Amino acid sequence: MDLTLLGSGGNFPMPMPTCDCQVCCEAREKGVPYSRAGNATFVHDVNALVDAPESIWRMLNREAISDVKYIFVSHHHSDHVRGLRVVQALGRGGFPVADWENADPPTIVLSENTYELFGQAHGILAEYENWGFAEFETLNDGETLALGDVEVTCFGWEIEPGEGTLIFGFLFDDGASKTLVTPDETKFLDTARLPDDIDLWIRECGLFRTDPRGNPILTDDLWEEETNLEITFEETVEQVQEVGAERTVLAEIEELFQRSHDDLRELEAEYEDLNLRFGYDGMGLSV
Repeated sequence: MDLTLLGSGGNFPMPMPTCDCQVCCEAREKGVPYSRAGNATFVHDVNALVDAPESIWRMLNREAISDVKYIFVSHHHSDHVRGLRVVQALGRGGFPVADWENADPPTIVLSENTYELFGQAHGILAEYENWGFAEFETLNDGETLALGDVEVTCFGWEIEPGEGTLIFGFLFDDGASKTLVTPDETKFLDTARLPDDIDLWIRECGLFRTDPRGNPILTDDLWEEETNLEITFEETVEQVQEVGAERTVLAEIEELFQRSHDDLRELEAEYEDLNLRFGYDGMGLSV
């Protein structure tokens, strides 16, 4: 199975406009892999995209991806779905344009909960469906969708206790290898539910308490508030140890973390026993 980590950033990509911090200046000057766009993964075997941040148009062009058949949506947050408008361009016929309906529209795959919340938050589902830009298929927690020789199983969990199953990850199984993609909000992920033979896990990085020089990134009060619901990097490492995937690649790496590509390369050397890597934009992966 072949994948590309199209974007390794998160809600705060790098560089942030108007920001003159060290990591943003370096990203602005050097570009990839120091710059980071929103979180998105492409599974080449089934032409499937996992999540669509605002910058997905540019990422697909950068990697010369010309065929997207499926878009799997992990949750309804803006930084993971605001790029779904890309369906307007996928499968469009040539000129002269006769109508707006795509000849072969992509399928947006999401849970019933995500579909409902997405409609409430963004109000553009009808536009996608009515104009023929996309088709929709629901895939709920525990359900499996067959895409040719690849089976995709949905795993769901709570974004906070008592709030229902609102966050989802997807396990791609081609019979020879298993890749799990859990892009974000993994604080309350029940790792005991996951298979014990995952070959590749692409997942959220988690918050850092300090920058590489030991300076606090958040005040004590804000750190306590944020980590009630947001996973820390240390908790991420604990989950990686629990699951025991053959290889783990971390994404959702925020400008807020104040770590450059070089800083992260140094840090991953400390976790060589876990075969843990920090992802970067355009990173190719094979399992």
